Amino acid sequence: MLGKLNLWCGAALLCVGPNIYAQESAEEKRDVTLTVGDVIDKPGVLSPKGTWSLEGSLSFTQNSSNRVSVVGYTVLPTLIVGRIEVSDADFVTTTFGLTARLGLTNATEFELRLPYVYRNDQVVVRPIQDGSPDVINRSNSGGAIGDLEVALRHQFNFNSTPYWIGGLRVKTRTGRSPYDIEIDESTNTLKDVSTGSGFWSVEPSLTMLYPSDPAVLYANIGYIFNIEDTVEVGSDEQKIALGDTISIGGGMGFAVNPDLSFSLGVSHKTILKSKVNGQEADDAKLLHLDSLTMGVNLKMNDRSSLNISAQAGLTEDTPDFQLSLRVPYYF
Repeated sequence: MLGKLNLWCGAALLCVGPNIYAQESAEEKRDVTLTVGDVIDKPGVLSPKGTWSLEGSLSFTQNSSNRVSVVGYTVLPTLIVGRIEVSDADFVTTTFGLTARLGLTNATEFELRLPYVYRNDQVVVRPIQDGSPDVINRSNSGGAIGDLEVALRHQFNFNSTPYWIGGLRVKTRTGRSPYDIEIDESTNTLKDVSTGSGFWSVEPSLTMLYPSDPAVLYANIGYIFNIEDTVEVGSDEQKIALGDTISIGGGMGFAVNPDLSFSLGVSHKTILKSKVNGQEADDAKLLHLDSLTMGVNLKMNDRSSLNISAQAGLTEDTPDFQLSLRVPYYF
């Protein structure tokens, strides 16, 4: 979500921002009373009525984890009975996305996004307590269509700041679910890569944009509802309810000149505990994901721009690094 906000912020600075300021200046010269129709017919942050755009995107995400697991118990602080395992996991995900946006009205925008996900997962496990020289190495790679997303956004106000934008996003389950993949019991890992969550989700959100020439401040809050579903785990059917996600973020976009802007933002996500058959698992825990994002937006011509952003994880569960490239084209 923060990456999308950076793109909005850059677009607002390069395209919408000057239009807003020009409109405000023109309004000061007009000695007439604005009607509701006048306000609705103004262009805003979203796609104007009847216009549409197509955006190609490419993102590269890298996440690694090094852990020492103790399978057993301790008799004394220096004596461990059982087995110690050292694991090294590296996950690399490349996502190709195609997004279409259509302005239903000057205040409402429709969006459709279809991703293609390619993953390379590598897990190395070595038991060291029993002196075993064997190293278990499991590597999986492959790609498939990800989860299709449909969204609606609506701008609530035009002639006063800050600007408020509400959103509703629905994520489908068109990607390959991890529950449809067999598990390798020797390494306790999946035998193939998943490209989707396997669950439907609904995400309402609220975004605030505050122009302060030559910058735009932004903030957003959202909540992801994951819809409970019945899946097959081995030979049993279980009801799985993935933990919902609370997300907040904010930052600033700064216009260097009419064609170039950069943005800086932070985001936080709290993933609540998942449930199996209505009960929380003993090892279930809250996950806190914090990240720092920097982006640059370059206007190439009147119809297209280039957006590059880099995201660094600030907590253990957050992906280590993500690099994204977006190129929207406005028709």
